[in-house]
Amino acid sequence: MNCKILNLTYLNTKTLSVILEAEGDFDFLAGQYVVVELGESEKLPFSIASSPEGNRKFELHLGGISKDSTLAKSAVYLQQCFQNKESVIVESAKGHAWLRPADGKIVLVAGGSGYTYTRSLLKEVLKRNPESDITLYWGCHSEADLYEHGYLAELEAAYSGFTYIPVTEVTPKSVVARQGGLLAIVYEDCDFNTLPDIYICGRYEMVQVAYLHLKNKCEGRLNIYSDALPAA
Repeated sequence: MNCKILNLTYLNTKTLSVILEAEGDFDFLAGQYVVVELGESEKLPFSIASSPEGNRKFELHLGGISKDSTLAKSAVYLQQCFQNKESVIVESAKGHAWLRPADGKIVLVAGGSGYTYTRSLLKEVLKRNPESDITLYWGCHSEADLYEHGYLAELEAAYSGFTYIPVTEVTPKSVVARQGGLLAIVYEDCDFNTLPDIYICGRYEMVQVAYLHLKNKCEGRLNIYSDALPAA
């Protein structure tokens, strides 16, 4: 389908927000992704960063942009399309790790740019039930990579059931984030005996390690969702 680019904004030096509007019908579930055509021979998948609003608009985040990288070239392509008022081609929404109905606690685990996936889930959960018990762990290399820290802190203040836990690998300059390994902190903090629904996105290896650890710990009783895992 063809999509108009409504806005491009750099959220930090490495992350570009792209707001699109489909020119025809477009439906998706919170937690799904799309494949975008970026020139004649390039196609890349991106998690949808927004929750479904029913207005054909949606947001993508291109994270990890660095000089001469594939994503840098993709960003240039999108900027050219935006300036020239040209549409981009986006395939229909894909993915099986979309948000399921839940009565209990929800835990979101995001490694780096995997935050985009959990952002969509978080927004949808709070829209459906502002009293939801939901925790987001977002692990990055440094505090500078937590590009929506302020936004998440505001959400945490506004919603009593939402807990935001930023984690960084390097020593923080302030008390903004906890230092350490993302999964180690998740394992230490969470009461998995309550059997929360777990949604996780990040490096493929990280997801596999977390899945095996948590399934063994809880004897297979946990619901764990990720597009890096087989469909549940």
